[in-house]
Amino acid sequence: MKLFALLILKTFPQGIEKDPMICSSAIDVTSFGFFQRGSAKEFIIFLSRTVAKRVASGTKTQIIQDGNVVYAHMSFDGLVAIAISDIEYSGRVAFSLLSEMLSNFQSTFRGKYSVVDGKPDNFLPWPYLQDTLVKYQKPEEVDKILKIKKDIEDTKVVMYNAIDQIIERGNKIDELVAKSEDLGMASKTFYSQAKKTNSGCCVIM
Repeated sequence: MKLFALLILKTFPQGIEKDPMICSSAIDVTSFGFFQRGSAKEFIIFLSRTVAKRVASGTKTQIIQDGNVVYAHMSFDGLVAIAISDIEYSGRVAFSLLSEMLSNFQSTFRGKYSVVDGKPDNFLPWPYLQDTLVKYQKPEEVDKILKIKKDIEDTKVVMYNAIDQIIERGNKIDELVAKSEDLGMASKTFYSQAKKTNSGCCVIM
């Protein structure tokens, strides 16, 4: 099992059609082939932004896509914590981690993320995320601690079986890929080729 990425994004207020900004992120693509790593990272960013823009405030969401899972938890102040893993990773651990990420980020950077327009991605460097990404590669060890604490929130999780199910009606993932500024031409070409062979959106993951 593998945990690929942890990200914190800030959404814009309702009515403003802008993609969420990435406040902090930690991404590990070393498990991919050397020539796939660039595209893998771009797709992680693309998926994170796509999902963060569409989750509802105060909810937890799980999206299964081509053997991988995007976990998202949105706070009431517009922050979205994202974890991307393979399908074998523990959902229990992932959602507990997202709750911890949001709480720690809010206490660490309160007042520094309220306005994000015009700022670059990763404008709030946070070593905690990289350390946590390494620590949580073994969810079975972390889960032992969680079971002892027994304080996991019993929040209903909204589940989707494909990324298309969370996208607005009338749109498809293909269209978002074509328009995305997060994906380079090589990644878009790779995606198109994968679709032709029915390999799925994130075959590189």
